[in-house]
Amino acid sequence: MELHQLEYFVAVAEEGSFTRAAERVHVAQPGVSAQIGRLERELGQQLFDRAGRTVRLTEVGAAVLPYARAALGAVGAAR
Repeated sequence: MELHQLEYFVAVAEEGSFTRAAERVHVAQPGVSAQIGRLERELGQQLFDRAGRTVRLTEVGAAVLPYARAALGAVGAAR
């Protein structure tokens, strides 16, 4: 698990879109999708329901989100 993966995860969760999340983090959309896929494989769970253009957190994604935000907040505080 890498910090940029958590950053992308939080961005997708908050934006509700891989495209808008990619714009927010200044990365191409396929890069965000690939990193989210790697994170999901590492966790062994899907974090998002992807139905067409709609992206919603799964139960697991909703459970992981506060931890991702806390980790990013801790790193920001340490800096």
